[in-house]
This record gives sequence, C-alpha cells and structure tokens, in this order.
Amino acid sequence: MSKLTSLGYMQCEDMQGFSAIAGPYYEKLELGVITRALEITEQHLNPQGVVHGGVSLAMMDFVIYRAIGDELSHDKQFATIQLNTNFLAAIKLGDIVYGRGSIQRSTRSVIFAEGELYTADRSTMKGSGIWKVLGGK
Repeated sequence: MSKLTSLGYMQCEDMQGFSAIAGPYYEKLELGVITRALEITEQHLNPQGVVHGGVSLAMMDFVIYRAIGDELSHDKQFATIQLNTNFLAAIKLGDIVYGRGSIQRSTRSVIFAEGELYTADRSTMKGSGIWKVLGGK
C-alpha cells in the first residue's frame, strides 16, 4: 500500500505507456483543486541518489496535461509543443512530490498553461508551456 493512498490519494486512471512507467501517479480532489502526486522510489533516482531530472520533467508535463483536461475536458486530446522548466531543489528517496497545473490562456488551437512541483517543505520545479489542441478521442 502506498503512503499516498493512506493520505486519501487515488491512483490516476488511464495510466498507459510512458506515464505508467514513470509513475505511478496519484491524485486527490480537495476544495475544488486536484493535486497530483508521486512517491519517490529507487526507480526514480539518478546515480547521485536524487531524482533524475527526466522524472521531474515527465511529471511536470503529466501534471499540466491532466490539469488542462480537468478544465476543458478529458475527451479532448492535446500535445505538448513547448515546455519550459526551472529546477529549484533536489528531490530525494522517500519524498512525495505534489503537482498542480492550470490554464493561463487558451484559443481554439493552443493552450498556454503552467504548473509547479513541490514536496512538503519546498518547491522543486516550476514550468510553463504551450499545448496544441488535437481534437477529441
């Protein structure tokens, strides 16, 4: 049993492909805001013993992508066309990384959004990007 399930988080649905390998990701709705989370295990670490940067980048992309779906519809499909990130702090084995994203602006063809990853005591990454609207499923 994951620490996250004991905190009221549920494993995200539709975890396929790379997202299933990079996770597992969890989510929780509180006060109208959905927070995603990842419990850091040894599979997420680099040779220096901290979280691999690719894990943080993948989670940021996942968090923002899912937040777009939360706001617009999970029946629509989007593709990341630009993702800008800033690494702010290292993440360690046993940490729980939380993430939230939101749309800043959208048009019929593109969405501008941002997100943040953080642990219980520090912000670890901030990001923003552009997602192309592809259509429905």
